[in-house]
Parts: sequence; C-alpha cells; structure tokens
Amino acid sequence: MKRIYNTLFIVGFISLFMSSCNDWLDVRPSDEIKEEYLFETGNGYRTALNGIYRKLATFDLYGSNLSWGLIDGWGLVYNLDKAPDDGGGRAMKKIATFSFKHSELTPTTDAMWDAAWNIIANCNNLAQQVENEDTLLFYDRTHERDMIFAEAIALRAYMHFDLLRIYAPSLLMNPGERTFIPYVDKYPSYLSDRQTVSYCLQHIIDDLKKAQSILLSVDKSASFSMESRFIQSYNGESRFLGYRGYRMNYYAVTAELARVYLYAQKADEAYAEAKKVIDVVESKKWFAASTSSSGFNKGNMKMMEDIIFSLYSTDLTDWDQKINHLSDNPADEYNEHYLCLGDELVNEFFGSEKSSDWRLIYQLEGKYYDYYYRTLKYNKQKEGTTYSKVNDEMIPMIRMSEVYYIAAEAIYKTDPALAQKYLSSVKKGRGIKNVDYSQVTSEEEFINMIVSDARREFVGEGQTFFMYKRLKKNLLGMEGYSWKEVEAKEENMVLPLPDSESNI
Repeated sequence: MKRIYNTLFIVGFISLFMSSCNDWLDVRPSDEIKEEYLFETGNGYRTALNGIYRKLATFDLYGSNLSWGLIDGWGLVYNLDKAPDDGGGRAMKKIATFSFKHSELTPTTDAMWDAAWNIIANCNNLAQQVENEDTLLFYDRTHERDMIFAEAIALRAYMHFDLLRIYAPSLLMNPGERTFIPYVDKYPSYLSDRQTVSYCLQHIIDDLKKAQSILLSVDKSASFSMESRFIQSYNGESRFLGYRGYRMNYYAVTAELARVYLYAQKADEAYAEAKKVIDVVESKKWFAASTSSSGFNKGNMKMMEDIIFSLYSTDLTDWDQKINHLSDNPADEYNEHYLCLGDELVNEFFGSEKSSDWRLIYQLEGKYYDYYYRTLKYNKQKEGTTYSKVNDEMIPMIRMSEVYYIAAEAIYKTDPALAQKYLSSVKKGRGIKNVDYSQVTSEEEFINMIVSDARREFVGEGQTFFMYKRLKKNLLGMEGYSWKEVEAKEENMVLPLPDSESNI
C-alpha cells in the first residue's frame, strides 16, 4: 500500500500527465508542475482539483472499469458471449466467471486499485494544503477555497466507498469485526491498517457530511438547471466556478450520502438525505427527468436532465467504438461483437413495459433478429445536434432516478403509497405513464419492482452489481441462450486484494 499512498499526480486542465513522486521535472510546462510551485497560486489549486476529476474519468476508473466496463461485467449486466476481447472485453469475461486471480483479469484490477488509491492520495494532499490557505490566494476568496476543500474530501469519500463495495462484503454478508481496506485521510500515508466495514462506512459518512455542510453555503445561490450545470458557456474566472454538474456539488454529495446510508442499512437517514434532493426537484424542477423523448433526436442519449453529477472524457466514444462497433457488418450480424443484453434478459426486466420504455426503444438496439440488444448509451451521437458534444463526453456518476429508488425503498415500510409515487416518478421520466402495483403485496415484491427498473436504468453506469450486493440478492444474467444465476456470497462478491497488497 505504501507504494500507492505516497504517489502524486498533477494534471493540467487540457492534457493528462502523470509523474512519479521522485521525478518531478524542473522544466515546467503548463501540465507538469512541482508541488511546491503548484500550491503557490489559486490557479495551482484549481489545476490540482481538475487533475483529480480528469484522473477519475480515465479508463482504469470511471471511464470504463467502474461504469460500463468491468463492474457491469461482474454484475452480469451483459451477455458477454457477444463481446470482443479488445476494449476491456477480455477482463469483463473473466470477472463474469468470477475468475478473480486469472492472468487476463489481474492486470486490469491491479490498475484499478492503483488508480483509486492514487486518487485518494491526491485528495488528501489537496485537502491538507488548501484547508488553511490564505483566502487572498483565490479569485473568489473564502468561497473558492472552501469549495476546493469540500470537493476534495467528498471525492476521497466517494472513492473509498466504491473500494469498500468492491473489496469488502456488504453488511448483509456479516463482515463483523473482520478488516478489509484502510480508510486513509492523511498525506503522505506510507502504511495504513485495514479497517472494518463499519469503521470505513462511518468515516465515509463523516467526510460527506463535512463536505455537505460546506457546500450548502457554496452552492446556495447557484442554479442547477441542466443548462447551467452542463451546457452554459462560462468565461474567465467563472469557468472554474461554473459547470457544477461536473463537480461534487452539494446535491451530488447529498445523493451520495443517501446512497451510503442505504448501503449501511440506515433507511431513515437514507430517506432524509434523498428527500432533500427530491424537495429541490419539486420546488425548482432541477434534476427533473424530461417527459418527452424528443431529446434523443437531439443527441441526448444519456438523458442528462436528471444527472446530478457527471465526469467527462473526450476519449469516451473512442472506447465505445472499440468494444461496440469495430466489427460492424450489416451483411453478417451474427459475427459482430459488442456489449449487449440477451433477449430473455430484456423480456425479464422490461416485461409489459417494453413497448413504452425509452431505455429499450432508444438506448438499446435490437441485433440479429432481436436475439441481442446492443447498448447505445455511449455511442457517438450525430455531430451538430443540440446535445451531442456534451452527451458524448459525459460519464454519469449519480442520477435523480437512483435518489428516487433510495427514497422508495427506504420509506416503503411506513408509507407504501409514497414509495410507489417515487418509483412512478422514475418510470414517468422514461416514457412509462401507467404503472401497475396491483400485484405488489409485500416489501420484498416492491423491492423486486425497483430492482427490475434499476436493471434497465443502470446499464452502463456501474451500479447494478452494488445493488445486488447490498441486497444480498443472487446475480442474474445470461450465458449464451441460458440463464445464469450466481449465489450472493463473499466468494463471488468480494474482489481479493492485489497480491502485492496482501500484507496490508
């Protein structure tokens, strides 16, 4: 672990550059800056924070592995018989067979592990440097300094949470007092002890609550309309302060808190945080899903209206092209390779709503006599359409739909009608006007309805596996033309630490 914790990267806003901790260059172009110079100016702090976001969006992390790639392969989201080996497909196939130590998987999981702890190290360094910095260094004074600090500790918590969900059992799997990963909140940290799941969850919550309290003030006067958070042009100093949808803003932190509380089996707290975001939808219409499908023809394939927090990468459509479209051949569809859902999986989870659900009509493409449905969520959109450029670079990290799922599950025991209203809000924003709850007579049946909808919603966004793990539900997918069900147990749902880190 020591080899991860004391590695720093500094990334310029335009290009990505990674340096070892001992070999900083004395010649300093705009994207290669010694730490001692970096933190001399407000712009240096901006560069450090932007660098963290850019690194999060790389292939090793949320650009692929923790969104549409490895983690969705683990969650049996796709029928991987049709996937190519290139573009990450080989590792996805191995993790879908739970061959965690296979030589075709470990280079990918090792790179993911290294990149994640590198993010945490940089968050810690940035937070420590900026927390008590002179506010005169910053264009927007205290507001900007506090924003940078809050985002750094929020991203630290976000990254720790996903590491915990990958490398430790969920609470329903009875982790007890066993230890799994460290929680690292200092820089440098050359060696840190592994901690219990409960310990890590509490520290994640503490970091998020601290960030939330700061960002409440930072974001109180900002607009979070879709235009403001993703599209509007900002100039000069305001560029760093704008585009709040691409940052860990107040609502993103609040939504993440709801996500963490539900994972921690704290339904009341999860609902309280989810309700804060729901109230904003109802009062200001921010994060409200569209009730029209017209956006798909304008390049809005990812339905960005309800995305609360997103990363971005200019490489995203290239990665999608490599795994989904290199073998395109309309004359020989059978031998094409891509990420897809099998027809039986589509029938199972879309059910009677197939004819109206936009997630099937627009985000999936029937292939080979509709035996397979290729995912189109990351497909390059037609150039020149209203939303194509923004959509093409967008990596959804948390959506309003998930906040509704959290609220619905958390409140069902005390108010089933309200829970149904929340689930219906998601479905309405996906083209489904009438929802039949007549067969729902228990909490378990209602949660199954949420899971069924979430299986459609989370395709390509990395949350399906975590949902099944939290609920301790058997994973369900397809292998060839047959169903595949995998028992929800530690052996299948906890990734072993890399061999190089087994002694931490």
